[in-house]
Amino acid sequence: MESSKKLPKNKVAKQRDSTIEKQVRLFLETLFQSQQSNNPSLLVAYSGGLDSTVLLHVLHQIQKTVSFDLRAMHINHGLSHHADDWAAFCQHACDQLAIPIDTITVHVAKESGLGIEAAARNARYAALNNAGADYICLGHHQDDQAETFLLQLARGAGVKGLASMAQVDAKRRLLRPLLYVKRSVLNDYATKHRLQWIEDESNSDTHFDRNFIRHTLIPTFNKRYQDISGTLSRSAMHMADASLLLGELATMDAKLIIDNSQQFGVIRLDALFNLSRARQGNLIRWWLANNQINMPSTALLNQIMNQLQSKKTDAAIKVQVADDLIVMRYQRHAYLVRETKKVASINQLWQGEETLLLPDQSRLTFTKQLGKGFAYERRGQAIQLRIKNREGGEFFKPALGRPRRQLKTVMQASAIPPWQRAQLPLIFMDETLVIIPNIGVDAGLVAKEHEVGLVVSWEPHTG
Repeated sequence: MESSKKLPKNKVAKQRDSTIEKQVRLFLETLFQSQQSNNPSLLVAYSGGLDSTVLLHVLHQIQKTVSFDLRAMHINHGLSHHADDWAAFCQHACDQLAIPIDTITVHVAKESGLGIEAAARNARYAALNNAGADYICLGHHQDDQAETFLLQLARGAGVKGLASMAQVDAKRRLLRPLLYVKRSVLNDYATKHRLQWIEDESNSDTHFDRNFIRHTLIPTFNKRYQDISGTLSRSAMHMADASLLLGELATMDAKLIIDNSQQFGVIRLDALFNLSRARQGNLIRWWLANNQINMPSTALLNQIMNQLQSKKTDAAIKVQVADDLIVMRYQRHAYLVRETKKVASINQLWQGEETLLLPDQSRLTFTKQLGKGFAYERRGQAIQLRIKNREGGEFFKPALGRPRRQLKTVMQASAIPPWQRAQLPLIFMDETLVIIPNIGVDAGLVAKEHEVGLVVSWEPHTG
């Protein structure tokens, strides 16, 4: 039997070097083909550290065979007394490769309550997103993924959190070409190509959670479990698959349970409560995420679900899920409602506009249709219409042969939620309420078959 032979270290490094370039080239070619991207612009988030230095060099190398525009951005957080030296280093390194680079100085909100790491990350991503590139390339590698997995585990994250970082984050235009490459392989590449990089002194400070995991937990795991970073990275991939399946399940449930014709989407609670509690929670998470609301904690999710099922009156159901958004219930439906401190005053004439932007940034749309809506030309000339807020005491006649009814009663019958009633603009002819947008027209003024009518719809402001 022939004995196996180990490759010399220099040959191992050469094979690894080749593997990195091949992996990144295949990754980009596959991505560009699937997205039908023609010479896209790639922006490398270049800190000057090992990871981003290798990424920048690899992309520069494969640019000879893969078509894309390459540039870099260095973010100066101003948190180290070496910050200006690092910026100069990155400028010099990019000059050597003839790669354009922008250096952006950001303000890190240290008193935001997020912690310095999170505040710096938010400032960094805000600057990168404003650069206008097709894709933002980050130097995260397999060891970073393992650390992120443990960090999320320590925080009690669910499936989505444990999925950690995605190699392609299409929504934020983020690419992580080195995500499945070990840090040691990056080190070999840098050594072979005689690359220089910055060692940030804060990376050794174990007061930061990530550094504690990197310098304490991972080495401890490695004493017993071989290649723990690879194992944890694989677990993150499994969680990513599970997260994708949960998203697909929520999408199927949403088609039957969420009415998307209304602002933010409205949940039909009777249909929701026919699901298992796990699927209820999964759908609510999906609903909030679809409206750009951060993933709720387990405690907040349970509070939402319990409140929606409680026997309290609808008016008593209010759960804060964002700075200005609350979950409310009305007539067996769950709504996301934007809190308004004060209703903007409305008092203006309609002067024939097809659309009218109101002071609260909501919008009225006026459409002329034969035989429908308000008969605004019945007297042989256009009638003057005034748009006003609800003041209280208004009456409306929704049907011929029946008495005028209080506006409150009409709105209740039309299932207008209480929080929209004060905001809903009303349209008057002289002092008579003749049009309630989205609801109807005074019964005596409905356009006949031969008359041109005015159909008015209202879109609440969603900003």
